[in-house]
Amino acid sequence: MRKICPFLLFLVALLSVCSNRNNVPANFLARSVVVDGKEYQYRVFVPIDRDPNKKPAVMLYLHGSGARGADNIAQVDGFRWAIEPVKDKIDFIVVLPQCEDDTFWAAQNMSDYALTALDRSVDEFNGDTDRIYLAGFSLGGYGVWQIAAAHPRKFAALLPVAGGVVGTYPMNPRDRDAIIPSVGDMLGSPEPYKEIAKAIGQTPAWVFHGDHDESVSVKFSRTIVKALQDNGSTNVRYTEYLGDGHQIFGKAIAEPGLFEWLASQSMQKRAGSPNAL
Repeated sequence: MRKICPFLLFLVALLSVCSNRNNVPANFLARSVVVDGKEYQYRVFVPIDRDPNKKPAVMLYLHGSGARGADNIAQVDGFRWAIEPVKDKIDFIVVLPQCEDDTFWAAQNMSDYALTALDRSVDEFNGDTDRIYLAGFSLGGYGVWQIAAAHPRKFAALLPVAGGVVGTYPMNPRDRDAIIPSVGDMLGSPEPYKEIAKAIGQTPAWVFHGDHDESVSVKFSRTIVKALQDNGSTNVRYTEYLGDGHQIFGKAIAEPGLFEWLASQSMQKRAGSPNAL
């Protein structure tokens, strides 16, 4: 039997991986935006059977730390496979920016870029500004809490998965210089969870975490949920998966009733809620 060169096998495998990584589905449209003189790329997921005559809800999705970079591909990979079992139920636009290496979503430049990409997508696809959602996993889950606290009148609903609020803070000097100033003040306060909860106010949130998460402690989600409840939030849900670890985004996005809950949230509904911002 003829032996196959190990290097040839490695090369074939490498080419296969590269091919798969660049095979982004056609409905994840490539876009770019210029913010403060710098160009950033992002993707927009558009449901295949979208009715162009209807104003769709729009979700801004913030990926986890493993998808950071600048290839405008990595942020699609985890998301596309997570939504595969339920993709036919997604009737809203999803904006997927890509966080740069060695930074985080609440850095001022990353937040500005993500929100600009969101606004451009709302304009391009005739999105419903009354129904804008903010979702994120892991690093992106932190981004959900922090960006929502900085922009409490922007989002109709929050979907943080396996994220946190404070994490390893107090921040190192580089983070303190980079972060959205108002968020840095909240996180540096004696009671950061209380301050974040006050800023978020009545923004509806459905929070997900695994109780065996070794990457981001479940206590972070438990603490912010309690802080929201103590602050008088009337629309916060918490789902904790017993026995599950960190990789729960696919399970969370397929949670029964989630899409119906999202569809029922709107800024107009928030305006009529008690203690609304």
